[in-house]
Amino acid sequence: MVDLTNHELPPAAGCRRAKAEGAFIALAAGDALGWPQEFPSKLIAGKSSAGTPTVEFREWVRRGGGRFFPYEEIIRRGEYSDDTQLALAVARSRLYPGTGWWTAFTRTELPLWTLYERGGGGATKRAAELWVKGTAPWKSPDPEQVGRYFDAGGNGVAMRVLPHALFHAGALDPSILMRDVINDAVATHGHPRAIIGATAYAYAAWWLLRAEHTIGFGELVEQINDNIAVWGELPASGHAKNGWLDAANQQSQGRYEGIWRDVVSEMRELVSQVRAGIDAGAIGDDHEVLRRLGCFGKAKGSGTISTAAAVYLIARYAAQPAQAVVSAAFARGADTDTMAAMTGGLAGCLAGYDWLPRDWLSVQDSDYVRRLANTVAQESLRASEAAPVSRTISQKELDALRAALARRGEDSVDLDGSRRVRVMAMVALKSLSSDTIAQAWQLETSDGQTLYINKLGRKSKEKPQRQDTDRHNDVGQPMTAAAPETQAMSIRLSVADVSASASFYERAIGLVPTRKTQKLVSYGPLSLVEGRHAVDLSGGTIKLDQPNGRNLIEIPVHDLEAAQRRLSEYQVHPARPVAAGRRGDRTLHVIDPDGNVVELIERRDR
Repeated sequence: MVDLTNHELPPAAGCRRAKAEGAFIALAAGDALGWPQEFPSKLIAGKSSAGTPTVEFREWVRRGGGRFFPYEEIIRRGEYSDDTQLALAVARSRLYPGTGWWTAFTRTELPLWTLYERGGGGATKRAAELWVKGTAPWKSPDPEQVGRYFDAGGNGVAMRVLPHALFHAGALDPSILMRDVINDAVATHGHPRAIIGATAYAYAAWWLLRAEHTIGFGELVEQINDNIAVWGELPASGHAKNGWLDAANQQSQGRYEGIWRDVVSEMRELVSQVRAGIDAGAIGDDHEVLRRLGCFGKAKGSGTISTAAAVYLIARYAAQPAQAVVSAAFARGADTDTMAAMTGGLAGCLAGYDWLPRDWLSVQDSDYVRRLANTVAQESLRASEAAPVSRTISQKELDALRAALARRGEDSVDLDGSRRVRVMAMVALKSLSSDTIAQAWQLETSDGQTLYINKLGRKSKEKPQRQDTDRHNDVGQPMTAAAPETQAMSIRLSVADVSASASFYERAIGLVPTRKTQKLVSYGPLSLVEGRHAVDLSGGTIKLDQPNGRNLIEIPVHDLEAAQRRLSEYQVHPARPVAAGRRGDRTLHVIDPDGNVVELIERRDR
């Protein structure tokens, strides 16, 4: 696999580095801005109203788990959803030579995504589950599943195809780009609305990436309109060697080509409406234009409508790209996260990197996103690398990965044959039902991406659960760096006063107990044990006259300033001010009631 640890990559042929980075960062930022606007959500106390347009990221509370495992989780500032996850998955796939990218995407990336997806669409999740079984969705033995696949015309493809445009930015002819986008599309969606929305978007991104002149007012819209033959062409049956087009014709009783032509006409009409909205100039009403495009109707999540909306906003605000993204993110009632992500991607293709608001540079995994964008754009770097080999991920591999994470704690485990992953924290999720256990692993990959894997289940009726296993940490602090299941790795710290020490670790530090008695409180691998009880447990090995104070306890946090405010509220003063730690991490030291040093670590995105 290509090494993504080098920040200083040379400019790519056919695409300036600023455009590559700007496109990927703005896509992720638009996703993070629009995600909390898509559903009724609660912002963390002290923040402004959820509906107030701003370029600043916000923490918010998201509900998940459906009817059977309902829970709430805190989404931290700048965290992205499935739109960015899948765009990054496609980008990683493009590191494989030739047509190997499609095998990597369908056999490795999509199956793994089922573990860590955040907010994924139904069509993509259904298709990914079939790829876990090694089955293409158009070859499912269930006719109902095949029918739903060919009815899927959503924007789950258009939102992820930017890496293809970046990869082919140096090509004079976009025909190969169109072929790759269609192959990508059919991995999850079979309806022409999904596919044509994706080809039109990819063409727009490709044209903007290649443009070296000042884009004229409405020029992008004209380019799309004048090149319908490029992005609207149905591949020949012989070209689609994986059999999806033959299956499409069979499913539609030979009418697929006609359906395709009808959708191309729909897309042409949407482009005409975009042009009319642009022609209205300063007196134009964005909300009205988006309404006419269908952004607030039942089909708001279609690939064609989402592409038209993104093209309209970037053409309307070409001189103010941040405004284009914010307008998409706060178009309440629309598919805001995807519309803003797609608009952000085009904004970066148009304007590069320098226009990005400062807050957007701190989007989740920003360094990793930038490095991956540049790597995808590097023709010369790809040519010099040995060809990597993708690994097929089945249900067996997914189950083994979960078991390894539960067993190994902080040790890294293999993710996909190219990347490794380690547990950074166990994050408390607030259960919304009395019999649901809800937690999540927060993981970091060896190349610097953050993943969350939920751990949902039922409380046993035979054995009562340990106290407070589903308590919600109301400030979103992670519990510990290892999973509660790893009891063999636990550290028992003898304390003079269990109640006082527990109050410190829970109220001042923010840990969530997984077990609580009068003599022992456990926080996953760390337990506080009353001194005399510790003596009894150790058979007298532990001596009460041996003082504490020689121990260092490391606890990761996401926001060191928030941790400081919490400490201040509890009237706990740092032993030393915030300092730069290992690999750019920031640390803060405090002293617990028994004199032990507690090191709070805010890890730098890597």
